[in-house]
Amino acid sequence: MRVSILTGPAQSEIVEMSLPQINDDEVLLEVSACGVCASELHGWENGLPGKRKILGHEPVGIIKQLGQNVKGFAVGDRVTGLIYEAFAEFTKADYRNIIKVPEQLDDLEALGEPLSCLISGANRTPVNPGDTVAIIGTGFMGLGFMQLMRLKGAGKIIVVDVRQEGLDNALRFGADEVMFPDQVEDKYKVVEWDQMDRGVDVVVESSGSQAGLQLAGEMTKVHGVLSVVGYHQANQGMRNVNMQLWNWKAITVVNAHERRNQVHVDSMNGGLAMINQGLYNMKDMITHVYGLDQVDEAYGALKNKPSGFIKAVIKFK
Repeated sequence: MRVSILTGPAQSEIVEMSLPQINDDEVLLEVSACGVCASELHGWENGLPGKRKILGHEPVGIIKQLGQNVKGFAVGDRVTGLIYEAFAEFTKADYRNIIKVPEQLDDLEALGEPLSCLISGANRTPVNPGDTVAIIGTGFMGLGFMQLMRLKGAGKIIVVDVRQEGLDNALRFGADEVMFPDQVEDKYKVVEWDQMDRGVDVVVESSGSQAGLQLAGEMTKVHGVLSVVGYHQANQGMRNVNMQLWNWKAITVVNAHERRNQVHVDSMNGGLAMINQGLYNMKDMITHVYGLDQVDEAYGALKNKPSGFIKAVIKFK
């Protein structure tokens, strides 16, 4: 089988490898498509010294072989789930971590792992009907979270980003109000004791940046919710926050990341059902499609955000 191997900083190559050998609890998958995730961008850029690694963990594929203990699946089923080393024509997965894809859905809108991150994060983020919600950052996660906040009952959605195209995308996906960081009005910030009547009920930080996190803390109202969705990897993940402000405002800080496999699987099922029912728009967030020999181009697009970019996918057929 053909596999894309990361061989150095921002450098991949196609090699031939044997098919993965599955154990009794695993299935062998022929990969149809696999999303390109920002969580692997740092590894791709730095080359993971000393390792020749297969990236890719957001696939959809067809079951080609079943382990003896596998239940509920058959050869030929199209599935997605928690599946790794998927920038390859074939990969394997534990059957307890995969789900079937509804027949009506296209491969590109059925990427289970990023969907589960969105759904599980939204489930961890408390929103009351009518709440004002601010989203900081309009990448794939920010735009997806924005849709889910509306489904949870947000009465008004404010979106903040540094890119005009990101703000335009937010309006296209349903934002009520958009602005650059330096345009955030005083009524949306609480930074002093005499501003108790200001701020936003729920603030979602999805930029993964120091500046985004700082702004999120300022915009969260007294006894409001700050949900950290961004993947903070720059500067080795170190961040500075104004704990005096956060303490004083008595805000609830939510880590919107989920690490329990079963929660992810359940979230995928719910997410695919919503897409299938027309409640959630995944398809229009997949903007760039590449072949297996274009993995480096796909990560380059993720890093540099060419015009129209939201999310890239490697497609095999």
